[in-house]
Amino acid sequence: MGLLDSVLKNPEVVGNLTKLAAENPQVVEAAMSLLGNREGSPGGAAGLAGIIGSLKSSGLDDLVSSWLGSGANKSISPQQVESALDSDMLGQFARQAGIDSGQASAVLAGLLPQAIDKLSPEGQLPDASAIEGQLGGLLGALTR
Repeated sequence: MGLLDSVLKNPEVVGNLTKLAAENPQVVEAAMSLLGNREGSPGGAAGLAGIIGSLKSSGLDDLVSSWLGSGANKSISPQQVESALDSDMLGQFARQAGIDSGQASAVLAGLLPQAIDKLSPEGQLPDASAIEGQLGGLLGALTR
């Protein structure tokens, strides 16, 4: 798992989602599940909006705003991910991704800035009904 190992050592280097998806398709599937808004997914029915809400309520407004804005995306540390997201959510994501639960926050620290940036053209999050289609288009295209 070369790229996954790189993410775990330095989440800022996950600049190539296509390579990550090709080498670790189970991570992409878990991310789709996490960001989707289906009941029973790691992100629960709130999905992307719930994750953004958790990050903001943990004092990470400036990071989230950079992902939604048109400027450079600020990075998030695995420790910030752990403090903002529920441990059950991280554990479920890890199981779906086929990684150790301790690795989940590092993988998400690499994925969340880019995924949220790509899912929010012009700084707007898609509505709940459109999120699944957009996720499928964004992350599904990466595995082809």
